[in-house]
Amino acid sequence: MPDQTYRAIEIDVDVHRAIERGRLALGESENEILRRLLLSSRRGGAKPLGQVSPGPARGTLRTTRSRGLWLVEIAGQRIAAGNLKQAYRILLRELARAHPHFLEAFAEEKGRARRFVARTPAALYGRSPHLARRHAEPLADGWYFDSNLSADQVAKRARVAARLCGLHYGSDVRILDNLREI
Repeated sequence: MPDQTYRAIEIDVDVHRAIERGRLALGESENEILRRLLLSSRRGGAKPLGQVSPGPARGTLRTTRSRGLWLVEIAGQRIAAGNLKQAYRILLRELARAHPHFLEAFAEEKGRARRFVARTPAALYGRSPHLARRHAEPLADGWYFDSNLSADQVAKRARVAARLCGLHYGSDVRILDNLREI
């Protein structure tokens, strides 16, 4: 927005973390994050961070769980995340943005019974498609990922994702929990 006037404001560390949790892309400015989070909620768009939203079944309420300080590091740049699921989503989106055929290759990979990503929620879960209602999360451009993963499972999948992009997990790409690599 070239003809906009900008004004500096002071914020505390918690507010800065909330802004970083809202980051969807490495190149997104703080102003763009705040604009999306604050102004789109007025028009019926995304909900502000920390707001309670209806859960997947029977009108239950659910909040985003958070523990520690989650970071995604790609090529030395860090993106803050509110929780493990958000960190994993950010990693997959950033790799897909930088490597156009990543999601197709990642879709060919799978754990014992689940695909890593898929074009439909049910396709993630093979023999247990009923899990899709509760655990399949949209990723980008018609792709879904499994959000019901432990930190160990996310770390294993992140290593596979890095390898498919020709990167090394631990130096080129990593997910950090309280500044410790998972």
